[in-house]
Amino acid sequence: MNDLPEARQTDPRGDARWRTSAIVLAVLLAVILVVAGLAWRHEHDRALAQERVALAHGLALHAADLRDAAPGTARNLSVAAVKIHSDEQTRAGLIDTLVWGRGSELTPDASSEVALSGDGRIALTGDIDSGEVSVWDLTTWLDPKVILKSDRVAALKGHKHGVDAVALSFDGRTALTGDEGATFVWDLTDPAKPIRVATLAGKRNTDSVRALALSHDGRTAMIADDAGDVTVWNLTGRSRPARLSVTRAHNSSVHDIALSADGGIAVTADNDGAAAIWDLAVPSRPVKSADLTLPKRPMMETAISADGRVVLVENRDQVEVWSLDDRSRPARTAMFEVPLGDMYDMALTPDGKTALLAGPSDSMFLWGLSNPSGPTRSAALKGYAREIYSVALGANGGVALAAGSGGVSLWDLRNLAEVVADPEEAACRYTGATLSKADWARYAGGADWSDYAVEGMDVLFVCSITPGTR
Repeated sequence: MNDLPEARQTDPRGDARWRTSAIVLAVLLAVILVVAGLAWRHEHDRALAQERVALAHGLALHAADLRDAAPGTARNLSVAAVKIHSDEQTRAGLIDTLVWGRGSELTPDASSEVALSGDGRIALTGDIDSGEVSVWDLTTWLDPKVILKSDRVAALKGHKHGVDAVALSFDGRTALTGDEGATFVWDLTDPAKPIRVATLAGKRNTDSVRALALSHDGRTAMIADDAGDVTVWNLTGRSRPARLSVTRAHNSSVHDIALSADGGIAVTADNDGAAAIWDLAVPSRPVKSADLTLPKRPMMETAISADGRVVLVENRDQVEVWSLDDRSRPARTAMFEVPLGDMYDMALTPDGKTALLAGPSDSMFLWGLSNPSGPTRSAALKGYAREIYSVALGANGGVALAAGSGGVSLWDLRNLAEVVADPEEAACRYTGATLSKADWARYAGGADWSDYAVEGMDVLFVCSITPGTR
């Protein structure tokens, strides 16, 4: 008989359950900690991202304010904004800053009309006060190596009233100038020695010329007047022009007219908000091929591509893009808004891929139309403290002119496509752009200098900022 107390027996199943529970609890605790850490990290990253966006947008706004007074600082702030956070707003701001200084004052004289040859070398500007039209050779203006720019080379005189419209052929050798009673034809083969070769009389002496258009070769001219008539002229013999037709195009004054390169297609717009497409295959019998369905808004502007397939029509602060692949059935491909409130003039490059728009503002806007169904804003150009009446573009969009109450500005935009495609590369290619600590404190809204600058450095190399810093 064994008198020793019975040995305590353990339950192996209970120990297993305890160990399992402990492991589950540990795993759950680890998962909770990981999830909490990830949530904290996500919230932290989101907060930092919001800070970067706010900082970038703030720098871009300061850059916009400084473009006139301190263009170098404006450029550096614009670059920093894009480097810190690249989005549509900061990229557009950098592009605008980079092109801001491309403009120069051609003349301070108020002008209501401007025209430009295809190569951007010959320009016409109509003086509001004198009624004269100045002829400019822009060769020296487009050469950055030439410091002393040439003055106007000639003046077109003879109108008794203020000049209401001007037109220039693609090669710059034929010009039209029109006033209340007549349109003059000018030979500009030698721009410094213009010759008035003919007068195109209106149907009635009281018919004021509202708009003029020339085919690229200068052989076909169209005149639109206050009575709503459109007159087609053959200028093959410039000194002996032949009137081919007079057509009642609209019931009110024709506000604008545009002509394809070959003179075969025209678009007209009146003061009551109506626009029409005209087939000039037989210039002596123009045929209206279609009306454009538009909101009824007064005083529309219009433009047409060289091949006659793309038409722009403005309605105050909106621009409609139309395709004329089928002239009898124009198709609206896009519509976009321009922050002008109203629009006084537009220009379109012959290829139909770049438009320049201006109105009662100190700025005008370039839009890219390479994709007719998806127009994109390219850049804003600032040239005046007052409204802009008339604009013109060279054939490839490399030269732009703007005329208004503050004078005439010339813009060299020959590498604009490169700037728009990659503004960061364009800004940082040739310069070591920097911001000082003082500028950072002034414009960065309290953002920590050390989060973006190299430790120990007193300047911030903005082109070296890495997105996602911090």
